[in-house]
Amino acid sequence: MTGLIDQTYRRGARTRINRVIGDTGNLYRRKVRGMIDNALWGSQRELALNSRPFLRWAGGKQRWLTSNSNKLPRFDGQYFEPFLGGGSIFFHLVRRESRPFSAWLGDTNRQLTRAYLDIKNDTETVIEGIETIKAAYKAATDKRQFYERVRESFNQALPKSYTPSFIFLNSTCWNGLWRTNAKGWFNVPFGLPKSDDVFPTPDEIRAVGAALSHSRIRASSWQNIVSAAGKGDFVFLDPPYFSDSLQKGSPKYGTEHWGFDRHAELADMLVLMQDRGVLFVLTNSSEEEMIGLYQSRGLQISHVMVPRAINSRTDERQPVGEVIVSNAIAEDDRHWDAGVLLDLEMLRKSRQRPR
Repeated sequence: MTGLIDQTYRRGARTRINRVIGDTGNLYRRKVRGMIDNALWGSQRELALNSRPFLRWAGGKQRWLTSNSNKLPRFDGQYFEPFLGGGSIFFHLVRRESRPFSAWLGDTNRQLTRAYLDIKNDTETVIEGIETIKAAYKAATDKRQFYERVRESFNQALPKSYTPSFIFLNSTCWNGLWRTNAKGWFNVPFGLPKSDDVFPTPDEIRAVGAALSHSRIRASSWQNIVSAAGKGDFVFLDPPYFSDSLQKGSPKYGTEHWGFDRHAELADMLVLMQDRGVLFVLTNSSEEEMIGLYQSRGLQISHVMVPRAINSRTDERQPVGEVIVSNAIAEDDRHWDAGVLLDLEMLRKSRQRPR
């Protein structure tokens, strides 16, 4: 009950402040709201500092962060991430920044955005649902059959989505892959987890809920999400890679393909954002077509090698070349950031600890 009262007070305080400063300029409004957010941040700050991705998401940026986190700029404004996925960059910034910041988070995957919204707005109900499914899974004698029953029930309920089932399927499917058939049904097989303790813990979900408390979450196009970005804001873009469009299927975004024209539209938007004073970092595969595209727009490119985790054979998961397109590369981008790798290792050990 205390938490509900606290949330209601916070919403009410922001509403009153918005009314008072509603007629003032944008810069003044942003500064005043920033002061209020800092005052209201309170105990949630400690929780948010422990937030990590709660999903295994193909194409996620945890490995990218191990050597490229220093390429993410400091920023004074809002944060935008229109291709949210597992949210690795967002959670990293929450832990890194010394202030609460407003975030606009989006993805076209409605089940994914529903999970974020439910954790933000009804954290304890999500935890209760995960714990119930986890207990039934641990008690099941045939875990593959249990997984397939949950998957069937999840698909039958679409377009509605039950977040605990979504998280269960993500935790136990093959490689955290999200793939759908022509009907839009999730069809990834059981992943044969080596342990029953593969689910996010209650404390991890609470930390995610705290981190999301200053966010707006939408199932929407990237154009809609970034349209509000202005001077001093930071936008991170991780679209479906061009290399995926050259394959029969996209391991990162299911049936959605991004050909050259869509990447060209996004590159044109980067030019417009640069003119508006928006900071941005975009990642993509490093085909000649993409390099030529960005160079033709006068955009700055960095080349990096990043490990890939999606392959049926672990010995073939070799680093691949990628590009970073940015107008905001940090001054010192030479040092490897071991802290993120330690974060991953600590999380892995906590999940393996006997319960």
